[in-house]
Amino acid sequence: MLTNSLAEGSPPYVGTRPFGIGDDRIFFGRDREIEELSALWRDSRLTVLHGGAGVGKTSLVCAGVVPRLRAEGAHVLPLGQIWRRNVFPTAAFPEQNPFTLALLSSWYPDESPIRVAGLSVLNSLRRHRRKDRFGAPVPTFAVIDQAELLFREPMPHAGQRRRFLDQLQDALTAEPNLRLLLAGREEHLDDLLSLGERLGEDAGTHYPLRPFDRDAAVQAVHMPLTGTGREPGRDAVESLVDELRTVRTPWEATDRRIPTVAPALLQLVCARLWAGPEPAAALDAGPRTGRLAGEVDEVLGEFCGQALAAVAADHRIASGRVVSWFRAAFADRGSGGGVAEERLGTGPPTEMPASVLRAVEDLHLVRVRVRAGVRTHELHHPRMIGPVRALGERSWPVRRPEPAELLQAAERALCTGDAAQAWYAAEAVIRACGNDGLRLRAEAEHLLGNIACERRRADLAVQHYRSSASIFEVLQDGRAVGLLLAALGRLLMDGSAADAVRELRTAASRLPNDLVVQIALAQALWGAGQPTAAVAVLDTVLARDGDTPEALRARGEMLVDLGRTEPGLRDLRRVDHLDRPSTRAAWVLAETARDDAADPRDLVGGVGGHDGVWPDPAGILGEAAESGPVLLRVARVRGLRGQEDAAVFAARAMRAGRPPLPPHLRDEARRLMTTGSRASRATGRE
Repeated sequence: MLTNSLAEGSPPYVGTRPFGIGDDRIFFGRDREIEELSALWRDSRLTVLHGGAGVGKTSLVCAGVVPRLRAEGAHVLPLGQIWRRNVFPTAAFPEQNPFTLALLSSWYPDESPIRVAGLSVLNSLRRHRRKDRFGAPVPTFAVIDQAELLFREPMPHAGQRRRFLDQLQDALTAEPNLRLLLAGREEHLDDLLSLGERLGEDAGTHYPLRPFDRDAAVQAVHMPLTGTGREPGRDAVESLVDELRTVRTPWEATDRRIPTVAPALLQLVCARLWAGPEPAAALDAGPRTGRLAGEVDEVLGEFCGQALAAVAADHRIASGRVVSWFRAAFADRGSGGGVAEERLGTGPPTEMPASVLRAVEDLHLVRVRVRAGVRTHELHHPRMIGPVRALGERSWPVRRPEPAELLQAAERALCTGDAAQAWYAAEAVIRACGNDGLRLRAEAEHLLGNIACERRRADLAVQHYRSSASIFEVLQDGRAVGLLLAALGRLLMDGSAADAVRELRTAASRLPNDLVVQIALAQALWGAGQPTAAVAVLDTVLARDGDTPEALRARGEMLVDLGRTEPGLRDLRRVDHLDRPSTRAAWVLAETARDDAADPRDLVGGVGGHDGVWPDPAGILGEAAESGPVLLRVARVRGLRGQEDAAVFAARAMRAGRPPLPPHLRDEARRLMTTGSRASRATGRE
């Protein structure tokens, strides 16, 4: 029988959270899956683990497969995430691909962000290759969890997402020792497998993860307590598992048993019973008395009611409206078996935004299935029908997540494009922390600064970054302070380069060895019209750490702008010069100035008319349409090619403000405006 014998130690069940690294001692019921998925991961360059929400994908990887491979001596990277964790201020790395930086920061958590900033996935993997004792490279096992987020719509930063997916394909193609595992929801299986299309016949394999069968569920309940001296009898465990397989509805005359148990519900019920005052009594009563059924109904009903109340509070909707909508959509006789996506929100009692549907899916209240090409939403498990129907109209108390969970929810909301929800959750973290939990409060202020940057509210970003930096100062976290000071300095560049220089000189005096601060200082000096000092700072950085991609990129661009083509190209050859418009523009300018061999259409990825004239410059330049330095490089390339619109781009460069054109480059822009206008008049096309 279940007892509280482990109450003084860690609990035997994880409840609503997934199993993590270190939970392998209490992870049971997946022996076959661990063996099969480990073999697939070893043998395939791309493996896709797929299943419904809450089926245990993250748990299988973290508590099952990763410990198995590491015990065998395999080189397995930490769990990879593509949603932007709150580990760096956005403004400190303004031109980074957020998906790439998030992934590399999670794969290499001990690296300073500046060491991975600017690297592609392929270059980062090559930098961190491991070799055996004979000098041969060993396989790198890498996983990306929640990979379906890459294919959710709408998704912000669509262009950067597309380039990130290209980076993953490049890594799979060019790095034969990479073994990539993607864990994602089954409705996105085709999207996930498409990443292996460049591999030809070796296009990857997939592994479906299903709910527990009866024997696996019994093992998952019984084994965590084995050896404690108070493990439950098998009959008690079987009674609980059978109860979780039993479906009762008012439109069926008899109870129905289904063959599977949802792992998320199993852990939820076990954790709640374990935490109760008399967990043994609920099992010993047995299903015949109805007490066990009542206990399970109570746990599931309380979970659903509180989860829906939390969703309602997060979305500022009356709790009763959300509960009524959910019950009508998913637990009545007509829709209990599934609701097509186009029908959701169209019938009584009320319409709900798509963000509410995503929230209840992420909380494991519903799951998605694709049938004949139609996305269908249904209850996470049929055992929930009765408890959901019994929710009634009562108001459920909102049991807020812990501040750390709230912060994670805010980060995830920002990644999926819901900046308003991210802001609300980050503010909730600050309220929940009060005067305690200084680190979480600092991280929440930090995240609010990031959200303000997303909204292009530099004033708000400065306010929250300063608040975060002051708290990290108290915590004596010099690395966090350095990143935030660099972010503050960069935010000031667009308004006043001189103010940015002052801010960053102060930061550099306090953190003289911080590469992020030094690189930001160099770029502020460049923006303030001090090119010699800017290059000197970067020379010092690269003399100390010659492999820093951001320093190489910044110095390469500066040298090209100064007409020092060959040394500029040497720097740019050492970084991924195609990933950013500013670096791509510098590269094409250098190549054009050197030997007139570059096609100016390369500046925009080969898009343009057959005559080399760009039909839609603003659209083609995209993110760089307001960048003074990029527009000037475009103008210079056009001028070197003798094309008449050089003056147009030069004039735009003079007006641009994100960032503005540095003072020492304005004379070149004026020259191009004058010579370009004369050329236009000469041909009668002004």
